[in-house]
Amino acid sequence: MSTSKPQRSPAKIEDIILRKIFYVTLTDSTTAAAAPDPRVVYLEMTAAEILSEGRDLLLSRDLMERVLIDRLSGTFPAAEQPFPYLVGCYRRAHEESRKIQSMKDKNLRSEMEIVTREAKRLAVSYCRIHLANPDMFGSVDDKPIGGVGVGMKKRSVSPLLPLIFSEVGSGSLDMFGGGSSSGGGAQSPPGFLDEFFKDSDFDNLDVILKELYEDLRSTVINVSVLGDFQPPLRALKYLVSLPVGAKSLVSHEWWVPRGAYMNGRAMELTSIVGPFFHISALPDNTLFKSQPDVG
Repeated sequence: MSTSKPQRSPAKIEDIILRKIFYVTLTDSTTAAAAPDPRVVYLEMTAAEILSEGRDLLLSRDLMERVLIDRLSGTFPAAEQPFPYLVGCYRRAHEESRKIQSMKDKNLRSEMEIVTREAKRLAVSYCRIHLANPDMFGSVDDKPIGGVGVGMKKRSVSPLLPLIFSEVGSGSLDMFGGGSSSGGGAQSPPGFLDEFFKDSDFDNLDVILKELYEDLRSTVINVSVLGDFQPPLRALKYLVSLPVGAKSLVSHEWWVPRGAYMNGRAMELTSIVGPFFHISALPDNTLFKSQPDVG
């Protein structure tokens, strides 16, 4: 007579789901027979604190944010950088939310849905915090971007931009035949950008949006009509369609640049949207020629 397999407790199921989402563990896996996943981080100090509080070493909803902060704040050589890690957390939470739909126990399914929703909310929230304060959880890539205009500080391109390109790059072909995306392989998880740009403090999003507008401007400043200008143009259209995005754009200092020698050409070169109007099939002065050359 076969014996039934013992069922896991709700607390254990919650722990398993959260470990899969956040790629963290509270128990040392180096002694396990199988090789540990290098992406999973052992939070030894956090585990010691939890034990000192008389609690079991199980991840739970009330420990979620604490564990996430410790993961982002710690130094783990093999771990992902904050932004791709957080986007990955959101993606894994989305995948887990789909898997739990097959649970037969309605009460358990409802509880786990709350867990995955909260995990997604935290991932988005800390993405905003990280992008608005990039030094908070470690350094970011300091590779400068090209085409930076007068008064614009050189910095890294926002890692959010490839996700926006992936979101707006798919769709029907337009009059120019463009249908590709320059997202460089990065894909935005379903619902991530919608969550990112809604129900948030404007001041935090404003910093992020203004940097995105500067990045988009720099992307097309030397691009002719023969170049790959459509993904940035679609991204600009997407951002200004958001109330918070439109508000951020018109409050940018380079929305309407001012200066004693500001003429039409200077406006085109220094404003945020000017480079998009510069895109043309008509030949231009050698000093302002775009690539690929239209002749």
